Amino acid sequence: MSSTTPEPPPDATPEEIEADIEAARERLASSVDALTAKLDVKAQAKQKAQETSAQAKQKAREASERVGAGAQQAYERVRTTSPAVLGAIAAGVVELVVLLVIFVVLRRRSSHQS
Repeated sequence: MSSTTPEPPPDATPEEIEADIEAARERLASSVDALTAKLDVKAQAKQKAQETSAQAKQKAREASERVGAGAQQAYERVRTTSPAVLGAIAAGVVELVVLLVIFVVLRRRSSHQS
């Protein structure tokens, strides 16, 4: 069996051999842990779900911040709009409503006369 790590030299002390064995055990344990993690589909799915959830929450926060900023800008525009402009808009809306009421009344009268 070939190894990616060198064997201890033939004149190695027992302590060096034990240290080499311990290092090999640690490398093997690390490899087994990595393989176990790759084969654990349930844990991978859970991790992916957590990542997706975190991304969705972040996007929701960003969207909420944008909507809040847009609403704040709209509020500021209305707040800083001159009263004359707001009065003209209100007068136009009132005029539109009056014309709509007149139209409905005339239409009902013409349908009753037919």
